[in-house]
Amino acid sequence: MKSPEGEDRKPEQQSGDVQWLKAADVRSYRRGQTIVKTGSELAEWVAISQGAACLVSKVATDTRVAVAALWLGDVIGWGSPLGKLASRYDVTALVDVTTISIPLGRVPPPDPHRPSDTAQLCEATEARLQDQITMRLAGNGLQRLVSVLATLATALTSDNPEAQQAGSFALPISQACIGDLSGLSRRQAWILLGQLAEQGWLRTSKTKLTLEGLGSWLGLMGEVERTGLDCIASAEQCAATLARLARPGR
Repeated sequence: MKSPEGEDRKPEQQSGDVQWLKAADVRSYRRGQTIVKTGSELAEWVAISQGAACLVSKVATDTRVAVAALWLGDVIGWGSPLGKLASRYDVTALVDVTTISIPLGRVPPPDPHRPSDTAQLCEATEARLQDQITMRLAGNGLQRLVSVLATLATALTSDNPEAQQAGSFALPISQACIGDLSGLSRRQAWILLGQLAEQGWLRTSKTKLTLEGLGSWLGLMGEVERTGLDCIASAEQCAATLARLARPGR
């Protein structure tokens, strides 16, 4: 294992993180299955080790809103952005998901000399969640949709190097779900996806949505962070940005 400075850490220097992770309880969930329910007690430290999940908030008796997607390494149990003692969200598997969970009594105490692996994972989860919420508030419809597509591409290929190297990637998620995550109606999502398809960066069908030039999609949100939302303000600008990311030696 490498230290933050890049030097090998000797076994006696390693924290208890690695050891207690070996004793983690591994659980599997099928696509669409609820992993955590709103109001449920967060009595375990739980993290996603494979797949991707969606956070859903109940805003009225019969109204539920998709908030964000979380994936490899994100914490959805105790210590996570879901809440302190009880979950504020439903967590639903977008695809098949595997989690690891540890009873609170077996989570190692904080090390005053360095940030623990668990704390770093919780902070990273909080950052991912806030980035997606900020985009929902700040972006126009197309910007929100493009950000969701890029985020899902990252989430669903994060543990699959072969998929990352492919030229295209079929999202195993319905257009309705993508629209929900983007804060769009099904019709709005359909129209905007059609505009992106005209630019040649995705293909749509009744049952499938395929991203073309996957490498550019995976680098897109980093480019947005560097240059601002204007680079994806329209279908034409988004296409130009994706094309720029595809150039060798950019």
